[in-house]
Amino acid sequence: ARLVAWILQLGGRATGLACRDGLYLDRRRVEAVPSANFEAGQRLLMNRSVQAVVIENGPASILQDGLAYDRCQVGIVTDFERTAGLEAFDVRDDKQLFKVLRTQVDVILSSGTAVLNAAFAPVAEMAELCDGDSILYACDEHLETLKVQRNNGGRAVFMREQSVVMAHGRQESLLPDPLGLASAANIEAPTLLAAVAAAWALGITPGLISAGIKTFENRGAQGMN
Repeated sequence: ARLVAWILQLGGRATGLACRDGLYLDRRRVEAVPSANFEAGQRLLMNRSVQAVVIENGPASILQDGLAYDRCQVGIVTDFERTAGLEAFDVRDDKQLFKVLRTQVDVILSSGTAVLNAAFAPVAEMAELCDGDSILYACDEHLETLKVQRNNGGRAVFMREQSVVMAHGRQESLLPDPLGLASAANIEAPTLLAAVAAAWALGITPGLISAGIKTFENRGAQGMN
């Protein structure tokens, strides 16, 4: 969430961010308390100075309060792992968890994009539920789900040696040596791919995405970086 917000800022948009690390307005962290919740998201959405909002949602937050927005341009589902405390909401199996996580896909606009982690088969299946487009991402470019996506002319983001590949059907664009940059900023590869896919979905150019990765520093200090 912080990396996506950082790239959006570099693109010239006044960006608000509500995530587990706090509440941010552009490069400034205004609150250090965990803010991946409905209330924090609503505060940003009502702020007239903000042009783009990035909101982190966990399954427990969705079940307890719902989403802070009715519709969105990009929705990201990063994993399919049950977290502690979901039993309190009677979520005890994968079928129930699927229903919770698909909520993020259900609210994407017809002009928007679902960014989905293809390493989890149930997450990749959510592409069929999206009113808009989809981008699948995974470290392994040989996953069958990525192959099908590309064969159908869809978009995919994956690793190839030391590069991130942004593929649209058979066409490919490379972000050179992002792993070294991501490692320096303490960003894991799946997180990097999700952020690249989200930025691509928002129309941000590969050059600006690379600049965002290069200048991002993953630490919860006084500001975004």
